[in-house]
Amino acid sequence: MNLRVNFISIIVSVALLTVLPVQANERAKLVTTMEATLDIMYLDAYKDYTSAQRQDAVRAVVEDKYDLEVLIRRALARNWKLLTVVEQTQVRNLIDQLIVQSFVDGMAGKDRPILDCGALIEVTSKRIEVPVVISFPSGKTFNVLYRLGLLKTGWQIYDIVAEDVSLVSNYRQQFDDHFRKGNGAQLIEKLEKLLKQEELDVSTIIL
Repeated sequence: MNLRVNFISIIVSVALLTVLPVQANERAKLVTTMEATLDIMYLDAYKDYTSAQRQDAVRAVVEDKYDLEVLIRRALARNWKLLTVVEQTQVRNLIDQLIVQSFVDGMAGKDRPILDCGALIEVTSKRIEVPVVISFPSGKTFNVLYRLGLLKTGWQIYDIVAEDVSLVSNYRQQFDDHFRKGNGAQLIEKLEKLLKQEELDVSTIIL
């Protein structure tokens, strides 16, 4: 199984542009979240933070605004029901931790990127997409498309497409492969082992 943590997809901080009032408010929330996660990595106020402290701070910012379980459950799809209630909570928390740790480790040593948000695409009244170009001073750029849906809990990220690769579709296929022979307990064991690694980055294989 070759599921990778992609820190670009993990910068849950997203930017949206729109002409509708409700979506305009969502744009402000997303932009604020994105900048707040980057601030934790680059502002002098956080220069003495350990990696663990940065992870806690980033996770607090993200979870205050968004429910990553939406993304995780879509990736697991039917496999979510193969987990017990306890396993669901464990898997959700472990992937949360891996996402944040990968982001913090992946951004360490890199200059702050510039985010260029394109025009919002209104798919339906409850589905919106926003293309974002993430540019690093090194010259590397990444094209990311954020997909959000309007749920009972508000606007939530339900998929992220990085360089034309859907995070949910890619992960779902690999979770399917895992559950053909494995189970929830084995999945949890693999995730726990990864969290014990000293460093995670964009090349880290989760499963």
